[in-house]
Amino acid sequence: MLIKRSKIPVFEMVMIGFLPSFLKKMIYRLKGYKIGKGVHIGLGSIIIGEEVSIGDYSKVGFITVIRARKICLERFVIIGSMTMIDTEEVIIGEDTRINENVIIGGIRTPESSIRIGKRAIVMEYSCLNPTKPIVIGNDSGIGGHCLLFTHGSWLNQLDGFPVTFAPITIGNNVWLPWRVFIMPGVTIGNEVVIGANSLISSNLPSNVMAAGSPAKIWKENYPPKLSEEKRLAILDLIFSEFQTYLEHNHITVKKNDIEDGLCFFVQKKKQTFCLVFLKTRPPIKNTLPPQIDLLILHQGFENFELGATMTLNIEKKTRKGTSLLGEEFVKYVSRHGIRFERMD
Repeated sequence: MLIKRSKIPVFEMVMIGFLPSFLKKMIYRLKGYKIGKGVHIGLGSIIIGEEVSIGDYSKVGFITVIRARKICLERFVIIGSMTMIDTEEVIIGEDTRINENVIIGGIRTPESSIRIGKRAIVMEYSCLNPTKPIVIGNDSGIGGHCLLFTHGSWLNQLDGFPVTFAPITIGNNVWLPWRVFIMPGVTIGNEVVIGANSLISSNLPSNVMAAGSPAKIWKENYPPKLSEEKRLAILDLIFSEFQTYLEHNHITVKKNDIEDGLCFFVQKKKQTFCLVFLKTRPPIKNTLPPQIDLLILHQGFENFELGATMTLNIEKKTRKGTSLLGEEFVKYVSRHGIRFERMD
C-alpha cells in the first residue's frame, strides 16, 4: 500500500495519551499546537494534526482520538469520552458539545471535513461520515443514534449500481431527534424539526416540521410565533421549576416579587447569591439588591446591566460575565433549548 494509516493510533495513545493533561499540553505546544488556557485533555486521549488550535476551557474526555490535518476547537468545546474523530478538517464552534461514543470518520478524500457551528450538540452513539463535507449550523442538535452519510456505495458502479458522493448541509436551529438517517447530498434549511426514526433523502426548506421514511413535510411556517404573554408564562414556569431543582439539591431559595420582575436569594452553606429577572422595563436602581450575581433581562433593554456579575439577555440570546449561579441557570435552561451567545 502506498498510503498507510492505522485505524487506531495505538503508538501515540501509548506514548502520549496516558500522560497527565499538563504534560500532553506541553508536548503539543512544543509541536506547534495552539492551546488556550484551562484546556483539559483526558487520560488516554490524543490529538493528531498538522494545524491545531484549541480554545480556552475546552475539554476532551478519556480515550478519545481527534485526528485531522486541520483541527480548530473554539472556546468551551466539550468532546466526550471514547469518541473518534478522524477526517481531513475539523472545525467546531464555541460552546458546542460532542457526547460520548460518537464516530466521525470514514472514507477520506481531500474534501473530507466536519464543520459544526456554535452551541450545537452531537449526542451519543451517532455516526457521521464526512467523506464529503458535513456542515452543521449554530444551535443545531443531532440526537443519539443518528446517521449522517455523505457517500453511498458498495456494489459495482460499472454494473449499473448507484454510487453517490455528496455533502450534507444542516442549517441553524435544526433538531434531529434520535435515530434520524440523513442521505448524501441533503440540505436542510434553518428552523427545522425532524421526527424521530425519519429518513431524510431530499432537501428540506427552512421553517418546517418533517417526519417519516422517507420524510415528508407535516407543518410549514414552523415554529408558530408566541405572544409576549405566552413567553412570560413559560419563563415563570421555568423559574418555578429551577427553584424546585435547587431546593431538591439542598439549596435554600427565597423568592421575592419586585417591580416588574422577580428576585431570588439562593443560599448554599455560607454563600448567598442573588438572581434578578426583569420583564419589560428597568426598575429604580435603589430598589434592587446591591450585589446581583445573575441579572436576566427579558426585553426592552439596551445596554442595561446594573453592574451584575453575569447578565443574560433572553430577547437577544446573549450572555456576558460568569458566576456560579449563572452557569447553573444556563445549564438548567439548556434543557428547554434556551442558549446564549457569549459576548466576552
